[in-house]
Amino acid sequence: MTSEVTERKPRRRFLLSLGGVAMAWLAAALYPVFRFLSPQPAPDPFGEDGRAVVEKITAADVRRPGMGKNGGYGGRGLLVYRDQGGVLRAFDSKCTHAGCNVEFQGDKIFCHCHGGTYDLDGKNIAGPPPRPLTELAVVEDEGQLFVLRPEATH
Repeated sequence: MTSEVTERKPRRRFLLSLGGVAMAWLAAALYPVFRFLSPQPAPDPFGEDGRAVVEKITAADVRRPGMGKNGGYGGRGLLVYRDQGGVLRAFDSKCTHAGCNVEFQGDKIFCHCHGGTYDLDGKNIAGPPPRPLTELAVVEDEGQLFVLRPEATH
C-alpha cells in the first residue's frame, strides 16, 4: 500500500506540472489573438491648445499660391496647399472611395487607385469617390504648420 501512495504523488505532481505548462502555452498562443481583436485606440495627436504639428510639410513648402504637398499629422495623411488667394487649405489625404492617398496636382487633387478626381475645394468631380474630402483647418506659426482639432474650428 505504501508503494501505491508513493507512486501517486510523483504522478500527480507530473500531471499538475503538465497542466500548468499547457495553460501557459495556451495563454501565450491566445494573447496575440486577444490583442488583435481588441485594438487600442490611436493616441490623440492634438495638444492641449487643440493643435497638431504637421509633419513633412513646412510653411516654405507652400509659400506661394498654387504650391501644395502631402504630409501628415499624428500618423494620419494630410494634403496642404496654398490657394490663389494665398489662403492655406488642408484636406485629409484619404480618398473617400477606397481610402487610398490622394495627391495635389496643381489644378486638382487626384487619387491614383481608381482615377478619382477632386477640385481644389475637395469636391469629388470625377471617378468613383462618393463624397468630398474632409477639410481640416490649418494655421502657420513661425514657419511651422499646425492642424486644428476639428471641434475647435466650429
